[in-house]
Amino acid sequence: MTVLFQIGHLERLPLGTPYPAIVAHVGRLLAKLPGGRPELVIDHTGVGRPVFDMFVYSGIYPLGVVITAGTAETHEGGFCSVPKLTLVSRLQALLHEGRLKIQRELGEAETLVRELQDFRVDYTAAGHLTFNARSGKHDDLVLALAIAVWKAHGGGFPSEGIFRVAEEKAVQLTGRVVGPRYVVGVDLGQSRDPTAFAVVRRVDPEQLAEPFIPPAPTLDYAPCSLEHAAAQAAAAQRDPPAK
Repeated sequence: MTVLFQIGHLERLPLGTPYPAIVAHVGRLLAKLPGGRPELVIDHTGVGRPVFDMFVYSGIYPLGVVITAGTAETHEGGFCSVPKLTLVSRLQALLHEGRLKIQRELGEAETLVRELQDFRVDYTAAGHLTFNARSGKHDDLVLALAIAVWKAHGGGFPSEGIFRVAEEKAVQLTGRVVGPRYVVGVDLGQSRDPTAFAVVRRVDPEQLAEPFIPPAPTLDYAPCSLEHAAAQAAAAQRDPPAK
């Protein structure tokens, strides 16, 4: 059975957005997605385990991904080490097969296309392939999308193939329609890179007609936090109270 991967939401948060605000933003985004329990996968390669734990402490249980330069994919608990070659080549294969659908209505669709075009394949002195954005260019949306597609395609689940075969047989026997599978990919930003989000759903071709642009949650901060106080002060300057 042919499956498609449809991108329904792309977003980049302002540079310097604090991690507690990012965690809250992810929680609101997950709550807006239909279909039960969407899956969340986070690239925490450059920020480490403590930032990942902030999601867990807030009641969100993502799959953590460390992007490596190797060729082997490893799994341990709720974490995976995934070669960048695996992630990028999966995107390229789906694009060439026409199975990755980017909706033009998305505000960051053109940015994503530019990032895909700016990606370059190079060889190291040892003869290994590397995938990176051109100098001075961002690749945060590409990486957020890559880990979301990797997960939606069965990444992090070694028995995915067996499960899908059993699912198809169940559909044939019962006529039950399997709903879309939603995955949120997050590339956590650092001091010079913004945090990026990509929401992907895995669907059958006939399900593409269903609308899939979830409303974007507003970015706000917890009351009593420094960020919340700063936002309130900025709002008061823009709209001073009437005398």
